[in-house]
Amino acid sequence: MTVCFPFQQKGWVGLCFAFSVAAQATSVVAALAQEPVATVQDSTARQLSIEEALHLGQNNLPQLVMAWAEQKVVESGKTGAALWFSQNPLFTAMLGKRTETTQDPTAKGFQYQVHVEQAFEIAGPRFARLAAWAAKVDVAEAQTELAHVETRALLQTAYMQAALSEQRVVVAQNREALANQFLASAATRLQLGATGALEVNLAQIEKGRVQADRVQAQIDASNRHTLLKVLCGIEHGTQLSLSTPHLLLPQFAKPITDLEELIALANANRADLRALDKQKAALAEESGRLRREAFPNLLLAFDYQRDLPGQVFVGGTVGLSLPVWNRNQGPLAQVAAQERKRQAEERLLRNRIVGEVAQAHARVVLLRSQVETFRKDVLPPSENNIDLLQRGWQAGKFDLFRVIAASRELADTRLRGLSLLEELWSAALELERAVGVVLIERGLR
Repeated sequence: MTVCFPFQQKGWVGLCFAFSVAAQATSVVAALAQEPVATVQDSTARQLSIEEALHLGQNNLPQLVMAWAEQKVVESGKTGAALWFSQNPLFTAMLGKRTETTQDPTAKGFQYQVHVEQAFEIAGPRFARLAAWAAKVDVAEAQTELAHVETRALLQTAYMQAALSEQRVVVAQNREALANQFLASAATRLQLGATGALEVNLAQIEKGRVQADRVQAQIDASNRHTLLKVLCGIEHGTQLSLSTPHLLLPQFAKPITDLEELIALANANRADLRALDKQKAALAEESGRLRREAFPNLLLAFDYQRDLPGQVFVGGTVGLSLPVWNRNQGPLAQVAAQERKRQAEERLLRNRIVGEVAQAHARVVLLRSQVETFRKDVLPPSENNIDLLQRGWQAGKFDLFRVIAASRELADTRLRGLSLLEELWSAALELERAVGVVLIERGLR
């Protein structure tokens, strides 16, 4: 507020000017000292918690949806594997006119024959097929579990990035509010003759800069919200209100100081390793099925034949289908090749697990230390400078350029803090994914 008496004496003008500048300085400094706070949420926006995002992602992330669908396809194979007769019966019929010339007079009549044949599996391949099917189901379930772990990490990362993007928008909005106050203060000083047009131009330039930064922050936040909506299957155009906008430092339920323990935990719990182990069992069962099906099958046949009137033949046939030429050599060779491929994948995966866990662990340790140091040694001095700025500006020791520089420094410090927090959360979520078990106890959840 500015109060001026209607006198033109120099003393009253100076009193009016000093009171006006001091009031605006106090307002600007108070705004600078404020922590970034969440913007007012639209009451019509959809509330989205991290738990709801994880639930929605199960039905909308392509990787997980396709894994579920593939599991259902594999499970449907039980119908074929459980058949008692893998081969259909063979039925033949013969019809014709028969003439017997060895008799006198010549015998003539209508001849017909019926032949029914069925193969019986005597080596128990049905049970081998069911065992192979059950092993394939185990592989499909392990693949679904792997997709679930990966999509969970993807959703948590997207949610965390969207939440932090909102905080960047808040920092940009606070800077824009300060820039508007700078411009108003410079205009007042110009009207009172305490400064020139240079200070007003400087404030106008700063306002344009922070407006551009705010628009860019809103664009980034919109992009991250759009990605989160796509992952959750939320209709485009829906406004989201994240119910976990403020992220704490990740707190781990299990100690992460021992790298060797984390690697052992990963080797025991990684879903992709379990999938390869299940695939090993599935290939062994498939090999057993192929060898079982190469056993001879029992053939039983029934014949009914009428040659001439009064000549009837009823009989049967017993035989074996001998696996002389085809003993499933081709499929068995393919199974052996797939097992060699699986062994190579397992070896490479175990090496990759060590690297992923070690890298994520190192990032978490370093970033957590850096974030704690930043919050203790960097951010407080930047905020404490506001008090010095307040006293110096009120005393006329600082010009607008110093005020703008201080506001930029504080905003950049807060943005840097948000970037470090985002990197720490990304590293923590990557460590959790690399280990294969839930490590983060609270903060995002």
